Amino acid sequence: MMNLPVFLLQSGSTIQARAELPVFKVILIVGGIFVVITFAYIISKLISNYHNSPAYLEKKKNRPTSQKDLAELSAKCSLAKEEKEVFAQICRTHKTPNIKYIVNDYYTLRDILKEQFKLFDQSGDENGKKNLFAMQKKLFKVFRQEDLVKNSKNISLNTVFTFTVAKGFHHKLQLNENTSEAMILKIPPTLKQDDLPKPLEKVNFIFELADGTPYNLETRIVRYQLGKEGDNQMVIVHSDKIAPLQKREQERAELNLPCKFHSVKVSVEGSGKSEKIRYIPSEKSYEGVLEDISTGGCRLIATLPIKAEQHIYINGPFNAKQNDVAVGTIVRTTKRSDGIFILHIKFIKIDVKVTNRIQAMVCKYDE
Repeated sequence: MMNLPVFLLQSGSTIQARAELPVFKVILIVGGIFVVITFAYIISKLISNYHNSPAYLEKKKNRPTSQKDLAELSAKCSLAKEEKEVFAQICRTHKTPNIKYIVNDYYTLRDILKEQFKLFDQSGDENGKKNLFAMQKKLFKVFRQEDLVKNSKNISLNTVFTFTVAKGFHHKLQLNENTSEAMILKIPPTLKQDDLPKPLEKVNFIFELADGTPYNLETRIVRYQLGKEGDNQMVIVHSDKIAPLQKREQERAELNLPCKFHSVKVSVEGSGKSEKIRYIPSEKSYEGVLEDISTGGCRLIATLPIKAEQHIYINGPFNAKQNDVAVGTIVRTTKRSDGIFILHIKFIKIDVKVTNRIQAMVCKYDE
C-alpha cells in the first residue's frame, strides 16, 4: 500500500493572518476611545447638571466673598484705591456672602451701603462717606439694577411724574392708583385749571425708577375727577410708549425751599503753587427758592435777571434739614413765561461734609 503525503489544511495564509491582526487592534482602539468619550460626556453632563442645580447655586451664592471676587469687581467697575478699600471694608464688616451675586440685587446692595453709611456717620468719617458714594455710583452704573419698564402697568405706586406745561414750569404728579384699566395721578395745587390738558389730549410725562433711570411716557388724558379726600385727580390711559432717557451724571432731589444768595467777588492771592482763590460774598443778600439740588449743582428760582457766567454764593437747606453754603457759577439763566428766572448753577466750591449730606438725602440714607 502506498503511503500518500498528508497535507494540513489552513484557513488562511500567514500573510492574511498578519493583515487581520492590525484591523482587530484598530477596532479595539476605536472602541476604547468611544467608551472613554462616552464616559467623559456622562461625567461632564453630571457635573454640569450639578452646577446648574438649585442646591449648588444656593451654595455658591452663600459662600463668603473672596479677595478674588473683590479684585474682579473692582477692576470691572474701575474703582480707585480708596474705593476698593471701602468695598473690602463693607464685605468684612457686614460679612457679606458672595458679593458677585449681591451687586446684581439693587435693594440688597442698597441696604448694605446704607448700613455702612450709618457707621461712617457715627464715627464722623467724611472721607469714608465720600468714597462710599463714589464707589456706589460706579457699581450702579455697571450693574443695571432694574429691568426696563415696557408698559405703564408695571410702574410702582407713589412714582412721581413730571409734567411740563410751559418753558420753565415743571409740575409733579404722584401716582396714587395703577389699575388694569388706567392710572390715577394726584394733581398738585401748582398746576392750575387753565394749564391742564384737555380730555383725550396726548401728553408726555417724565418719571424715574428707584435706581434713578429716567423714562419718557407718552399717553392720553381720559378725564379729571375728585378723589376720596377731595384732591384733584387726572386719569390717564395705559401705554407701552415708554422710552428710557439718558441718566443724569449726578442724581438730583426736589427741594422747593427758600434760600438766600449773594453776588461774589473773586480775589486771587499769591502766585504759582501758592496761589489761592478766594470767593468773597457781598453783604447784601437776595431771596430765592432752591428748586432742586445735586452734589454737582442746583436750580435756583429768582426774580432777578442774573446773567450766566457769574459767581453766586448760596445759603440754604441743601439737605432739606440744615442750612449749608456753597459757591457756584451760573451756567445759564432761563426766563419763565411768568417773568420768573431759573438759575442753573454748577458748584465750584463746596465742603465735602455738605456734598455728603446732599448725597445722603438723595439716596435716602439719612432717613
